[in-house]
Amino acid sequence: MAAGATRAAAQQRIHRGLPASATVSMRIYMPAGHVRIAVWSRDSIDISGTIADSSTMFGGGDREHSKFGVGPIRKDDTRLPSADWVVTVPRKARVWVKMTSGTIESDGTEGELELYDVGGSITVRRATGVTSVEAIDAAVSIIGSGGDIRVRGGKALLVLQDVSGTASVTSISGRVELRGASAPEGRIETIGGDIAIDVPRLRGATLELQTHSGGIAIAVDRSALPELELASRTGAVTNAAPRGTRAQGRVVARSFRGAISVRVTKR
Repeated sequence: MAAGATRAAAQQRIHRGLPASATVSMRIYMPAGHVRIAVWSRDSIDISGTIADSSTMFGGGDREHSKFGVGPIRKDDTRLPSADWVVTVPRKARVWVKMTSGTIESDGTEGELELYDVGGSITVRRATGVTSVEAIDAAVSIIGSGGDIRVRGGKALLVLQDVSGTASVTSISGRVELRGASAPEGRIETIGGDIAIDVPRLRGATLELQTHSGGIAIAVDRSALPELELASRTGAVTNAAPRGTRAQGRVVARSFRGAISVRVTKR
């Protein structure tokens, strides 16, 4: 039997739909696999994809609240229940997803988005509402998004690219990168993880960067220098001379033991 046929036999195809209000609250519980959140302007929720042959789908709801997930068929099965779903919701819906080990993606949400993943990855694109992400060993990417962004990470890489609005980012030992054409107002804090900022023009935004033992690297554009306030108690501060102006933005960077460096570029 071909490998593709074996995989098909090990999965069950599902397709569910139900009516929903524009601001429906939806909860998804999937221990392993892949969930993609898509949006549309219809007054309904659509779930399509597959679930593993060792798992079963549960859930239901009404126009205001719904909950779906996967669980084990047998109680003594030690494998994580798994599925691969595309879940399409009204664009202003509130969506909550919890996963143990897998991949979560979303695109275009305008309501509240709450994502939890222990291991795997989380990618959020074009979110404009309130976005809350919590990860332990999962890598996180927030791309082309605005609104109110809150990220709590553990060991893995956290990336914010072309992000505006406000942001609050904390990490234990994972590296945090902020890059692209725009920056949010906000705060980035780590214990041991490095922080790297590479945004040519802050456009008046204020960033507070703080770490205990991680390093902080800041790249700034010579033609749009922000005001810089840099301090490290025991680490070196390199190239702190560029002063810039508050009108171009402000970066306050503090580290207890880590080094802080500034790189001036011409773009």
